Amino acid sequence: MMTNRHKFIRENVRVFQVFSDKVTFGMLLCKWCAIKKLERQTQGVGLLRRKQAMIILYKTLFPASCVLVFSLFSLPVFANLQQFQSNWEESKWVVDATPKHCSLTHRIPRFGRVRFEQHSGQRLKFSLFADQPPVREQQAQIQSEAPPWKHQEVQRDLGSFRLKEGKTPLSIPRDQALRLYYELEQGMQPTIEFDDWGDGRDKVRVTLMPVRFREALPKFLECTAGLHYLDFEPRAEKRVFFSTNSASLSRKARRILEDIARDYRKKPDFRIVLGGHADERGDPDFNMALSHKRAGMVARYLRSRGVPAKSIESRYFGESQPEVEQSNDRAWAKNRRVTVWIANR
Repeated sequence: MMTNRHKFIRENVRVFQVFSDKVTFGMLLCKWCAIKKLERQTQGVGLLRRKQAMIILYKTLFPASCVLVFSLFSLPVFANLQQFQSNWEESKWVVDATPKHCSLTHRIPRFGRVRFEQHSGQRLKFSLFADQPPVREQQAQIQSEAPPWKHQEVQRDLGSFRLKEGKTPLSIPRDQALRLYYELEQGMQPTIEFDDWGDGRDKVRVTLMPVRFREALPKFLECTAGLHYLDFEPRAEKRVFFSTNSASLSRKARRILEDIARDYRKKPDFRIVLGGHADERGDPDFNMALSHKRAGMVARYLRSRGVPAKSIESRYFGESQPEVEQSNDRAWAKNRRVTVWIANR
């Protein structure tokens, strides 16, 4: 025999079925919990009083249901997410160390790789390399997220950057590269997010894993400590070469310097820093004086072509910064040079 309690539950289940066409399971669950609570609170009360209480309950929940349904129909369709990252077991950072170049590379399966690198006389930079190069430019957002073992850390926004066409769509200069470096050193996971390079319907997320990053740092830092340091960020770099024991400019050297002077005359928004060098043969004092003389000869030629003296800075290094660390004619020819750096004012 069906009791009043069973009738009460059966009637309200029918009402649930009317609402269930347009509301989510979460809202239905909330309603069911509310009815069960009301049922417990009205035990011992007549059936009429219970129905009156249910009417009040539905009047309260129905507007919320409508708001939820409207919100669901008005939400945009979320794009698919393509995620690329190394797994925890295989994640690694590989150091490549030479006297002139240091790099720290992380492979991302099915996507490409990322790299921190620094060349002699230049500053640290970060690059993203894609196996499937993009064919159009777009914006990318970089954030730093906490891995599972650092759940108390908050997500950090690291900025918006322009992705270019080609196999190196992203190259970040020193300040932003250092921020990525610091985030990885602290165990965070930087992510690079952008639209897919096809029709743009999907979101692409590339994650840099911090696993084994610190293990590679000692070798990388040892390498960068041995690089020649510049206290400025070069925009471009040229070299002019000299004969043995000579500071005379060859025809090829003058053509290179003429191009630099012409660029300056067109748009004098840069300064020129000269670095004189000599090969390893000869007395160190003689080599230092010769490198000074070579830098001075280049500076005089640039001044004669319209570059003011205040825009030229000369430095000289003797034999201390060889381009090629070998003892043969080819190496000596490469080391007898003046490096011409184009730098911001």
